[in-house]
This record gives sequence, C-alpha cells and structure tokens, in this order.
Amino acid sequence: MRTFLFLLILTVSTFHISYAQQGPKKKIQQTSPVFEIKGPIEFRQMMQKKPGVLIDVRTASEQKKGIIEGARMLDIFSDNFELELDKLDRNKTYYVYCAAGGRSAEACDIMKRKGFMHVVDLEGGFTRWKSENLPIILPTSK
Repeated sequence: MRTFLFLLILTVSTFHISYAQQGPKKKIQQTSPVFEIKGPIEFRQMMQKKPGVLIDVRTASEQKKGIIEGARMLDIFSDNFELELDKLDRNKTYYVYCAAGGRSAEACDIMKRKGFMHVVDLEGGFTRWKSENLPIILPTSK
C-alpha cells in the first residue's frame, strides 16, 4: 500500500511540475492575412463592431457625388497611391471601397502584397451601398 501511495504522489507531483513549467497559455496572434469581401449591410456592421480605417479609392470627381462618412480619400489612380499605403499601419483593419468593386479589389490585392493583415472589400462598391439606402455624405467644397 505504501508503494502505491508513493507512486501516486510521485505521478501527481510530476504532472503538476510539468504543467506548471509550461506557464500560462499565450494568446495566438494572427500571422496570416485576412481578406474579405462583404456586401454593404455586413460591411457596415463590421465597421461598427470592429472599427478600422475606411478608404475610398475613387477619383476626386467621383467622391464629389458622395462618400461614406469617415472615409479617407486615396485615389488608386494617383501617382502616390502606393506611397500613401506605405505610410499606413499594416496591423489595423481597413475597409476599402470604390464605385463598383473593381478598383477596390485591385487596391486590396496591392495591400495584400504589401503585407496588410486585415482588409475588407465592399462588394459592389459605393453604387451598391447607395442602392441599399445606407447613409452617405456630400463632401464640403473647400
């Protein structure tokens, strides 16, 4: 009986010491990029739940017709588009849109190549956003 108790205590002690040496579990950080395409309703819900940077990649003339509130203007056709992207924090979440979805998809591809970790593309772009009667604002003239 003593031998059994000794072995039991030894086993439990060994297990406890082994487990204690592992320390607390570390939170696993996201290491692979996440790129998503969302329709307007889900895109808006995501922006509300997980704030990030909203980027409008349309031209200035298109932006005069209206923007999604809070959007940062970054014309994909401008000569310094990629230089402006290089200034951004690659670990933030970015919500990207254009007029119909083509240029924003291209912008997301560029961002993926540059190492951005979480980018969400608005499916159907600003046109679809408006067709869902979601809020827009008209930029003020300067």
